Amino acid sequence: MCHSTVILACSSLMDYVNAAQEKVGTDLPVLYMNRVYHRDPKEMRRHILAQLDALPVGTDTVLVAMGFCGGSWADIEAPCRIVMPKIDDCVSLLLQNGDTPVSDLKKPGHLYVREKDPSRESFHAIFDRLTQSIDAETKARYHEDWKRLYSNIDIMDTGLNRCREAAYRTIVQEDADWLDAELSYVPAGTHLLEKLFSGQWDGQFLVVEKGGRIKKEQVLI
Repeated sequence: MCHSTVILACSSLMDYVNAAQEKVGTDLPVLYMNRVYHRDPKEMRRHILAQLDALPVGTDTVLVAMGFCGGSWADIEAPCRIVMPKIDDCVSLLLQNGDTPVSDLKKPGHLYVREKDPSRESFHAIFDRLTQSIDAETKARYHEDWKRLYSNIDIMDTGLNRCREAAYRTIVQEDADWLDAELSYVPAGTHLLEKLFSGQWDGQFLVVEKGGRIKKEQVLI
């Protein structure tokens, strides 16, 4: 690959993109999408289209280091070759440690933690923000709903987040206790990104040539 190839990545994966490039020996330019756009797939889609419209002159291949993200990539026309993993979101992307095409590796009832600072993903804090304007009785009822919905919190051991340290686990354990959930570790990492950047585009990837369109049924398998 030459620098006619660029990476389009979610900013939440910055550390993983850097680690994967270092591991496979690539030094491709990276365009980052702000992670806040995940809150609204329509907003994410607008920014994806803007990035594709503003690709550097001479770009012939875009490597997509993110998931399908709520359908934000659906039916987008490729301005050049686009290669993207057949994966639903960034969590599944990091959970994929094998070579079998599976688009969603998350388990029902499981919440996942992967940040270097786990307090950034505090589910209790998220709940408090979402329920700050409602009365205490309703908030308590919603809390019970969350406890029924989520039975497990999984810490994603990516090798980059120092998640085995006691301080890290203590923070996540507070969330687990609040939800009466079981706390576990699950293996994760940059396997899929390494394959993407090194050109190992097997059945885990969708390759769309210039003028083609990205179809949901081709990505979410």
